[in-house]
Amino acid sequence: MLCLIPELMTLEPQGDPTQPIQQALPAVFRFLDLSGVFFNGILGGRLAREKRFDFVGFVVLGMLSGMGGGIVRDVMLNAGPPIALTDRYYLIMALLGALIAWLWRFDGKWSRRTLVTFDAMVLGSWAATGTSKALGLGFAVIPSILMGVTTAIGGGMIRDISAGNVPAVFGGNYLYATPALCAACLDAGLFQAGYPLWGMLASTVLGSTFTILASWRRWVLPEARSWTVSMTHRQWRLHQRKKRLERDSRRLWEMPDTGAEDEENASACG
Repeated sequence: MLCLIPELMTLEPQGDPTQPIQQALPAVFRFLDLSGVFFNGILGGRLAREKRFDFVGFVVLGMLSGMGGGIVRDVMLNAGPPIALTDRYYLIMALLGALIAWLWRFDGKWSRRTLVTFDAMVLGSWAATGTSKALGLGFAVIPSILMGVTTAIGGGMIRDISAGNVPAVFGGNYLYATPALCAACLDAGLFQAGYPLWGMLASTVLGSTFTILASWRRWVLPEARSWTVSMTHRQWRLHQRKKRLERDSRRLWEMPDTGAEDEENASACG
């Protein structure tokens, strides 16, 4: 990410009074990026412990979880070697996270909450990084948003598949891909408006807040069976005919009996 920041700073309007803040953002994003690799390495190690893998399994899942999304993004963008392989700190942080997960269990309530919080903080940052990098290379908005989401959730998906699990983003878990998508869309909008650095900052805040709220409130997307049509076309037609007959019968009952009124009037006149 750090190599992307100077290019984005040249796109910001000059003479901005917030220039000192913008100059401090590269260090902030660098910290978030490496922290995300570290904590996702721990998440990969936790899964390796659940699967009873040996130390090699801890290392592989930690590397896939921490660096997989960025590597997939860089390969798909075809913009040179993946940054995770050219910057040694990425590999060091992923290995360190896997090693710590091998030494400690991280099964307590507060340890899990801490991992979820830091993972959420990084999700928006990674989504913004992938989106901005693709837009900076001249890709259209929709593919760039896709690259942002891939950067944010790709490592976790590869980790889960490698461990023989269904990726958590496919359902049965709180919202994760949706906050990444929202963060990527926000970053793309501000990038197009000429504020790429502020877009990355706003996307980071949005993605982390959305993810933490989704985890706290247990927000999930509806399953397919909640929206699946369970009747054939013939059954649907019979159902509509039944509803129409019931509606017509109610109208008949609600209509006034004019015949009885005419007989009463005739008898009164007689």
